[in-house]
Amino acid sequence: MKRIPALLLILFLSPLWGCSALLPDPLSVEQHLTRAETLQAKRDYTAAADSLANAIRQRPTDASLYLRHGELLEAAQNPERAEKTYRKGLETVPVDAITRPELNYRLLQLLALKLEKPEQAAALLPTLPADSVRQIDARGCLAFGRGRHQDALRLFEQARERSTDQDLTARIFYHAALAYHRLGDDDHAMLALFNGINLALSLGVSKDIEYFFNDLKGLNP
Repeated sequence: MKRIPALLLILFLSPLWGCSALLPDPLSVEQHLTRAETLQAKRDYTAAADSLANAIRQRPTDASLYLRHGELLEAAQNPERAEKTYRKGLETVPVDAITRPELNYRLLQLLALKLEKPEQAAALLPTLPADSVRQIDARGCLAFGRGRHQDALRLFEQARERSTDQDLTARIFYHAALAYHRLGDDDHAMLALFNGINLALSLGVSKDIEYFFNDLKGLNP
């Protein structure tokens, strides 16, 4: 039997590989979301985020998918990838989308608190509704990122007093705990975390509180 030269075989097969890459996703957005929920329940946040990434490819202008993807990546303690997904969302989601400000808010917090990029975070502040709870909290995050921890605590307290959203209040308690810790007051930091965990509804806030609590107790590896 005559053998086909290796180069010819590669040239013959490469178009087939290219076609396979263009095959439609066999799963729907809803199926990817269901799979992500299952993986999240197993605490496999990275794999759950991969399922969200597949959903985003099919529905690239849905801000809620970017928010969920970023939340899972933060839960997986991968803030760099979370930054990329929030920025991709802001590049893709329509400017009049109702959830777009939340993308700015999440990215601002990430830059100021986890990635230590307060100046990049500051550029996002004007995108938040003036004098809103989220803007006040965001100003606290910026003060924290710039080392002004007492100012940050004052702003977090102001935001918490005005907040009527349970999960947002939990997030603000977490931010306050960070500031108390930097001020050397771990007793009040722990109290803020306990208050926060009793209110937290979302995965992102719950995991932030859990990770920081473990840090304070020396339980993280």
